[in-house]
Amino acid sequence: MERLHRPIQASDRVLMVRLGAVGDVLRTLPAVHLLRQSFPGLHISWIVEDLSRDLLLDHPDLNDVIRFPRAEMRASTRCPWRLPGRLRELREALRARRFTVAIDAQGSFKSATVAALSGAPRRVGFAPGLCREMSFLLTNEWVRLPVPWLNRVDRNLRLADALGASGDEVAMRLMEKPEEGRGAEQVLREVAPPGAPVVILSPGTSQRQRRKMWPAASYARLAAILRRSTAAVSLISWGPGEERLADSVARASGGAAVVAPRTGLRLLASLLRRAALFVGADTGPMHLAWGVGCPVIAIFGPTDPRLNAPLGPCDIVLRGAGGTESVTPDQVLAAALPILSAARGPRGACRPSSLSRSALFGASSRFSSA
Repeated sequence: MERLHRPIQASDRVLMVRLGAVGDVLRTLPAVHLLRQSFPGLHISWIVEDLSRDLLLDHPDLNDVIRFPRAEMRASTRCPWRLPGRLRELREALRARRFTVAIDAQGSFKSATVAALSGAPRRVGFAPGLCREMSFLLTNEWVRLPVPWLNRVDRNLRLADALGASGDEVAMRLMEKPEEGRGAEQVLREVAPPGAPVVILSPGTSQRQRRKMWPAASYARLAAILRRSTAAVSLISWGPGEERLADSVARASGGAAVVAPRTGLRLLASLLRRAALFVGADTGPMHLAWGVGCPVIAIFGPTDPRLNAPLGPCDIVLRGAGGTESVTPDQVLAAALPILSAARGPRGACRPSSLSRSALFGASSRFSSA
């Protein structure tokens, strides 16, 4: 196995492979920013599925965003004779870009296959035991970690370290277009009176992650006591397939919560930039909230906060010993009151432009390689 013995060069063409979940894509952005800051002339492309692609379009740290054709690949499983052609098309599209380094930040067989299809002679991934489905067999440079339970942001930063990047900044850069800001302000004007804090509630999870969900009745109860205690208006965000859940929370809240209009991820980011607080489970919207500087109360059940906790200076994790349902609305209210009180004054302390890596993860947050 080749050792990591040299940094990337300004002339390199880098492919970042992180295909799927919104939260995982967001937590890879600081590593890309570290590469960009360390090697300003580097050409960086990212291959990603449609679910998260909007967040990466026009991103200042990226030269190119490549669509991974997940729907077409999945359709090929029903018509297996089409799969070789799909893979050939993907390989040709990637190899035409002449990548010299591919970084597999996902650590799955699928992502490692994409890295291999790119034709990049250097394929950097995690060492055995730190990736899934024996994906290490398709990478040729491995990054080891001192412990397996690093926060996902720190874990991804170490891939950038391994390629010679350095720096203390942890930044999830997400740009806002003027029309997105205007759209968010219009929504907030329609749901809340002037001066009233807005709390964004995110009750949904994917079907696969339903064990992370806080009960809908708890969100409704929280909205009611927030309105009574702080005059805050709760805005319920929802994604595909979650509209009925959002409606049920609003109905049960007795008018204290309002269902947000249909929003994409970019408009949701703009709403979060202007909200006083986000409350939700360990999901993509939670990571989006801390990424844009919105204070977060994250409700955890089975997932490990060491790996997945939000990193903002005002963020709070409440973890139920028996699952999320053991966290009570009164506990969330107690955590929310100081945040909402601070939101009525200067809010810069909760909205830094970047975070310090050494402060978050310790001065020893560096990589080792094999």
